[in-house]
Amino acid sequence: MNALVALCHFCELHGPRTLFCTEALHPPSPDPSSQMGTPVPGDRDADREGEGLTMRANSSATQRGEMCEGCRSLPASHPGFVSIDDETGIRFLSHQHPRQPQLFSVVRQACVRSLSCEVCPGREGPIFFGDEQHGFVFSHTFFIKDSLARGFQRWYSIVLVAMDRIYLINSWPFLLRHLKLTIHSLQSTALKVFDSEQGVCPQRALRMNSVFSPAVFPHQRSGNAARSLTSLTQHPNLWASLHCSFSWLLKASGSRLTEKLLEGAPTEDTLVLIERQTEQEEEMSCWEGAEGGGSKSQLLQPESKLSLDFLCEASKLDELPGPKVKSLRHLRQVLGVNDFRQLAWHVLMGNQVIWRSADPGLIQSAFTVLK
Repeated sequence: MNALVALCHFCELHGPRTLFCTEALHPPSPDPSSQMGTPVPGDRDADREGEGLTMRANSSATQRGEMCEGCRSLPASHPGFVSIDDETGIRFLSHQHPRQPQLFSVVRQACVRSLSCEVCPGREGPIFFGDEQHGFVFSHTFFIKDSLARGFQRWYSIVLVAMDRIYLINSWPFLLRHLKLTIHSLQSTALKVFDSEQGVCPQRALRMNSVFSPAVFPHQRSGNAARSLTSLTQHPNLWASLHCSFSWLLKASGSRLTEKLLEGAPTEDTLVLIERQTEQEEEMSCWEGAEGGGSKSQLLQPESKLSLDFLCEASKLDELPGPKVKSLRHLRQVLGVNDFRQLAWHVLMGNQVIWRSADPGLIQSAFTVLK
C-alpha cells in the first residue's frame, strides 16, 4: 500500500505542525542491463546511513525556522528510524518530515486541514477528506491532557495519506480499530502524568488567583507554554514506539487486501452465452430430478400425497421425495414471468404470501428459495 502515516499537533504559538512521519520505500525493480553480482554484506548498513543523512539534510531547512519544544519531535542531528521487511524488501523510514519535497507539501496540507478546517462533530474522532491532486486522507483527531495548556489539553491528529481512495475507504474499519489503540495508549499515559502534576500543584486554582493578561498568557506558565509530547507522556522511547506502530500499520494495511490482474473484462456476447448455458444446466437438472416431470402441471400437482406436515426442517428437505424448487430462476420458469414478478413484488414489499399444495417438500423448497 503506497501510503504515509503522520502525527500532527496544533501548537498554541505556531499553529498546525507535523511531528512525526513514517513512509514506506519499495525496493527498486531489477535492471536487466545492470551487472549481476552477489550483494555485499555492508551495503544495507551503508544504505541505511545514507537514508538517515538524506532525511537529516531535507529536514534541516525546516529546523532552521522558528520551532518551539512542542513543534519538535526529533533533533536535527537525529538520523531517524529505519525498519526493513525481509520478506518484501520494503523499508519503513520515520522522521519529523518526509524525505521528498512533494510529500512534504502533501503532508503539510493534510496536517493543516485535519487540525483546522476538517473537523468532525465533537472535534474527536475519524474523518475522511482529500482529492485526486493532493491525495486522500484518513484523519483521527484527539486530545491529550496537559496541565499547562489552554483548557488543560492539547490537540493532536494522526493522518494516513494515500492516492487510492477506494483502498483507503475499504480499510476504514481496520485503520480505525488500530489507531484507537495507539491513541488510547498515548492518552492514558499522558493522563497519569497530568494527575501527578495536578496533585503536586493544582493549576486551576493558581490561574484563578493570578492576573490574566492576553499579551503574556503563553509565557505565564513558567516558560512551558509549548511542551513536547515526550514531556507530556514521560515516555523515554516514545518515537521509537510510534515508529514500530506506524510501520506495522503500513505493512498490515498493504497485505490485508490484494489486487488480482485479470486478462480482460468479458464481452457482452460471452456473458449472454454463460447465462444461457447456466439456465440450460439448471433446467435439465431440475426436470431430471422431478418424479414424472413432463409438464408444469405435473410438477406443481404431484400424484402422491404425503403427510399433512406443512413445513419441515431445511436439513430434511433433501430427504423428502417429489419435485422441489431449486432456484429463483427455476421458480420463474415454473410460474411464468408475470406471476413471478407479482410474487417478487409482494415479497419485497413485505406482504403476506400464501402457498397451497399437498406436497410439503415443494412448499418448503419454495419458501427456502424466497428467503
